[in-house]
Amino acid sequence: MTLDSGKSELVYHGRRAQRADSRQRRKAILEATLRLIVKDGIRGIRHRAVAKEASVPLAATTYYFKDLDDLISDAFTYFVEQNIDHTRQLQAESFSAVNQLTPEVIASSEGRRQFLQQLTRFVLSHIRTQAGSRDNRIIELAFRNEALRNEQLTRAIRMANRATENLIVEFFELLQLSDPLAAAQIVYGTILNLEYQVLSGAVAIDSPLLERTVTMMIKRLIPAQLEPAVKPLQVSALTV
Repeated sequence: MTLDSGKSELVYHGRRAQRADSRQRRKAILEATLRLIVKDGIRGIRHRAVAKEASVPLAATTYYFKDLDDLISDAFTYFVEQNIDHTRQLQAESFSAVNQLTPEVIASSEGRRQFLQQLTRFVLSHIRTQAGSRDNRIIELAFRNEALRNEQLTRAIRMANRATENLIVEFFELLQLSDPLAAAQIVYGTILNLEYQVLSGAVAIDSPLLERTVTMMIKRLIPAQLEPAVKPLQVSALTV
């Protein structure tokens, strides 16, 4: 089973479940794995602990996932799959602002100011929404850290990151920035850092510092003279 992620695919590695009851049991195991990550981190993932959390026999976890690396990797793929609707919404909303840029708006300093404000509000809203989903961010960070030790998970994380980065690159390509790839790295890195600062309590979720940081980033990245988008973007089937 694979999950479409733009040009890449996230793959389930564990044993497939054919019957409806088997699929439900496999799902329960993956969800239990995610709950344990929130409570104990990746190091707390053991077959016996997952079986207890999922209320299934120990034999069930070892049947579907003989290797713990498969269980951890599949839990990440399942996590991405469960959050795909949010990413679709994010994709549609971000490109909508660019597709509404008319030549008249672009030529106007007031139009550019309003566009930058709209982008700033959009990014701020995304950061606050993400940081507000504390359990999901804990899971995400745990997977990212584990990927430094787990080659199988590294590949899955890399594909997920690339899909998100490609989304941002495509956005900046519409604005005809000279280096959309570098701009995407700045935006993605800033967003991840600010989310972490909020989660760790270093910055309050309503702190003016968030808005100042995002405002400065947007103003520095978006050129003073915008060019019309080459063509309206057709939102593709989704990224992660």
